[in-house]
Amino acid sequence: MKTVAAAIEFGTSKIITLIAESGSFTRCEIVGSGTVPYAGYSNGEWNDREGLLPAIEAAVNAAETEARRRIQEIYVGVPSEYIHVTTAVGEVDIDSPDGRVTEDEIVRVMDDAADQLNLSEAGGNVLHRSPAWFSVDGGRHTMSPIGSKGKKLQALVSFIQADPYFIEDIRGCMAELGLQVSAFLAPTLGMAILLMSFDERDRTPVLIDVGYLNTEVSVVEGDAVTFHAVLPIGGGDITADLAQALEISMDEAEAIKRDYIFTPDEFDVQSDPEVRMEDGSVVTFPRAFVSQTVEAVTDELIDDILETFRFADEYIAARSQVYITGGGLVNMRGSKEYLAEKLKRPVRIPVVKAARLNNPRFSSSLGLMDLVFDAVEQEEQIRNEEQNSGRLKGLKNIFKKPAEE
Repeated sequence: MKTVAAAIEFGTSKIITLIAESGSFTRCEIVGSGTVPYAGYSNGEWNDREGLLPAIEAAVNAAETEARRRIQEIYVGVPSEYIHVTTAVGEVDIDSPDGRVTEDEIVRVMDDAADQLNLSEAGGNVLHRSPAWFSVDGGRHTMSPIGSKGKKLQALVSFIQADPYFIEDIRGCMAELGLQVSAFLAPTLGMAILLMSFDERDRTPVLIDVGYLNTEVSVVEGDAVTFHAVLPIGGGDITADLAQALEISMDEAEAIKRDYIFTPDEFDVQSDPEVRMEDGSVVTFPRAFVSQTVEAVTDELIDDILETFRFADEYIAARSQVYITGGGLVNMRGSKEYLAEKLKRPVRIPVVKAARLNNPRFSSSLGLMDLVFDAVEQEEQIRNEEQNSGRLKGLKNIFKKPAEE
């Protein structure tokens, strides 16, 4: 029987609801989606709290209509501004009889890392704890330590916590709509695992998600996000500056932004951007003036990213590659090359592995859905183990020697 799951993600300018079912040839297939614009959030607060619930309801209804089914439970993605990433190195003795690492040591070393951070007193909700690496007796880093022989096991462990305010607020919104929250998850982690292979994550890449109102910078290693920062600047700032400089509407400025080319050829250089105004007329603007505005904001974003790199120096390696996604910048032609030149690092735009919604602006939503099916598969595995354990217990009872009277 196919498994069906729903997830909702809160971007800086839109809410996206996805409904997916397990597929025969792929892990899951999107059968319904709903995208609704809303005012978003900034500085940890909703920009329009009263408009939040209607936007959620509209996104859910649109996904249900396309999927032709009603949902009762939903997984919720916690936005970047409402999460906090911390790391610690745990260390435990290897106590197994043969001196080899077992599952017990894995659990204990991650518990030790959590104890060092006093997470229970921090006040946040832990969404994920993930290993960046393991090491036996200070040896090479690995993600597969089980079976290794030694005396000590170390691990760098990442913890992603969510703001209790967001958890309580959204749980209440969902309850008003008759929906139960299955779990809260961090799309940031989902994107990292979905967009980059294990080998790529082993080289401590940097994932930059440029949204409409902010930009998320994450350093990834192993199965973990080891550093995370949110910059209060995004693609919407380019649009806003264009609208002000050219004295046009935001929609008209967005059209110019989408068509802008960072690295034009000889023909593009000679052509001036034009836009159809709200009254139907077509207006042309000097390319040099548009370039000055677009690249000034982009350079400001790049300066903020470089400053963030300096803060994350202990997690970023000289060979760390930059991956860029999100709808705020990637869809502008030449943005990858422009960023690579300014950052002095190779830049890649990862391919979203999905038959539908395979656009960088949906990377976060698809990463969330990937985490959802991770959770679903783990729950199914636990249920199967419990069922098998129950059957085994029943068999043992059948063959159990009767007590002597």
